[in-house]
Amino acid sequence: METLYDLMSVTLFVATAGIFFYRFKSENPPLAPYMLISLVCAVSNWLGNNGGGVGAVLLMVAGSFYLLHIASAPFADEGEEAR
Repeated sequence: METLYDLMSVTLFVATAGIFFYRFKSENPPLAPYMLISLVCAVSNWLGNNGGGVGAVLLMVAGSFYLLHIASAPFADEGEEAR
């Protein structure tokens, strides 16, 4: 890792993967929100390394808040389908 953007994007990706696998143990979560956050990590890393620091940080903050939203959602009950 060479830049701060590399560190921030890898940290957000690891947190996203951790939340996904934690939820996967007890329910079947949709994959799309987690893939969106992973895409945000890649785009913000690329943007930050190519001179778009403000945009990269804004994307990273938006992705972090979206991950917090996903993590704060209640778990699905036994008989209820995951959304």
